[in-house]
Amino acid sequence: MVRDLIQTVVIGKTPGHEPASLEVHGDIANIMASMDVSDVLQQRFITAAQNDLMARLASGEIDTEAKQNKLIEAYIDEMSRKLPE
Repeated sequence: MVRDLIQTVVIGKTPGHEPASLEVHGDIANIMASMDVSDVLQQRFITAAQNDLMARLASGEIDTEAKQNKLIEAYIDEMSRKLPE
């Protein structure tokens, strides 16, 4: 099944004793690129959520641990909807 996902593999020479470069083409490359995009989106979401939480804490809007936990749970729910595994 994995062989069906790989169209071609290109091994490139590198100068000196550095490891060879490797390029994979085919559906597996698309899957790997999608995973990279998902990681970037997840990091952006986490950064935005952290910034939002810090701003709310600084403004006094989140003044109890219960409110903080509720907001964090809302972030987790939103992230699971936007970025499913």
